[in-house]
Amino acid sequence: MFDCIVERFGVNPSRTLMVGDRLETDILFGKNCGLSTILTLTGVSRLEEAQAYLASDSAAAKDLVPNYYVDSIADLIPGLDE
Repeated sequence: MFDCIVERFGVNPSRTLMVGDRLETDILFGKNCGLSTILTLTGVSRLEEAQAYLASDSAAAKDLVPNYYVDSIADLIPGLDE
């Protein structure tokens, strides 16, 4: 799916962030596509879940750990001007 977006719109994956509220879908998708990921905590998944995956010995669990997290997607707005 993301390959189609890259091809059609010329998106640079190294300059793209996957923002989502579900570790098992949004964050996993981003990781599988080689993107940096941000978990927003106003949705389904909780920080404690991400921390548990981070502490796990399972390699598959590591793919569910976001690179970053924010309390709210609104926290990203100030960075859009940079």
